Amino acid sequence: MSMGRFLSLVAMVGIAAGAAMAQAPEPTRIGFVDVERAIVAIEEGKAKLRDLETWAKPRQEELQKLGKEINDLQGELVSKRGVASQEALEQIQQRLVAKQRQIEDRQRVTKRDFEERQDALLKDLGGKMQKIIQEYAEKSGYAAVFLLKPNDVAYLAPSSDLTDLVVRLYNEKHPFSAPAAAK
Repeated sequence: MSMGRFLSLVAMVGIAAGAAMAQAPEPTRIGFVDVERAIVAIEEGKAKLRDLETWAKPRQEELQKLGKEINDLQGELVSKRGVASQEALEQIQQRLVAKQRQIEDRQRVTKRDFEERQDALLKDLGGKMQKIIQEYAEKSGYAAVFLLKPNDVAYLAPSSDLTDLVVRLYNEKHPFSAPAAAK
């Protein structure tokens, strides 16, 4: 093969490769959203989490009070052993068992109610957030947006983390102002 033909062939391969590269699609865009961080960062999330904490506080205080009553009964039982009658000790023991059952029931009910409220909150905010993520991803050419679990990621390019952007878009689309406090 002559040198001229060889150079022509190399030039044609180069032109073909350049044309193929020009037609190559853009790299696939993939994003990630840390939903847990986003929910505590959006204004509506902050307010609703405060409401949930406000709901939970008196229940926690009630459980602490019951726990103290149990400790007091246990202390009374120990201090009266060998001093009080068997009948008196049995009465204290019965009150102690009743209080233990009461706290177990209250813990179970409180935990269930808290989880139901938390799930409803996450479903509401998560549903709104899902729509915002989907709209943004479609508009911006993302092939996929994954929910980020920070402990499960070895590396994440900062440009792939859409969390702060989603928080901003959420607050713009769903402005939230806390209801005025009752006077």
